[in-house]
Amino acid sequence: QALATITDNDAAPSLIINDVAVIEGDSGSANATFTVTLFAISGQAVSVNFATANSSALAGSDYLAQSGTLIFAPGEKTKTIAIAINGDTLDELNESYFVKLSASINATIADSSGLGTITDNDPAPTLSIDDVTVLEGHSGITTATFTVTLSAASSLTISVKFATANSSAIAASDYTSTSGTLTFAPGVISKTITVSIKGDLLYEDDEYFFVNLSSPTNATIADSQGLSKIINDD
Repeated sequence: QALATITDNDAAPSLIINDVAVIEGDSGSANATFTVTLFAISGQAVSVNFATANSSALAGSDYLAQSGTLIFAPGEKTKTIAIAINGDTLDELNESYFVKLSASINATIADSSGLGTITDNDPAPTLSIDDVTVLEGHSGITTATFTVTLSAASSLTISVKFATANSSAIAASDYTSTSGTLTFAPGVISKTITVSIKGDLLYEDDEYFFVNLSSPTNATIADSQGLSKIINDD
């Protein structure tokens, strides 16, 4: 009896993984579900390893690391990988990570890297400046200290310009004009502005000036004007 051998001439199927974007959420976790697809159907079992890898998103804080092996039974075409994304209320840029395929058996890998994008859904924080009351003093200099506060911490660097402006108090004679830029490093929520007040022996009404905020980056302004009251103590 003769034995006939049928030699398979079909190329091994190939594996690809897709890219996935998911909205971060404010708490808990949401799943980013990657799909690994086999082209074409195979009569053999196919396996491939997978593992997450950091990019701008970090395992532990932004998502939960995963690794393992996918096994396609003969005739199966797709498998999924679920990655848990951690929610938070921190304003930040969109972040990314990867799910990478390796060490396939009975298939080749056509696309080895799935890009995961975590879409930030948190609004930019707001900036506010307080009002300050200070005794004028009879001589020398006293200080009016304004506090500029962010409504929430941010992972982004925030800046805002400031400048004094006259009301009934006049720069140079009643106070020293000042201007500049405040820069909030990630996580910092308050900064101060100091304005020098000039003392005198002149009896006069209480006087006022302003510190105005403008041109913020990575934030909006909720209260743009701080009022300083200089109390006459003569």
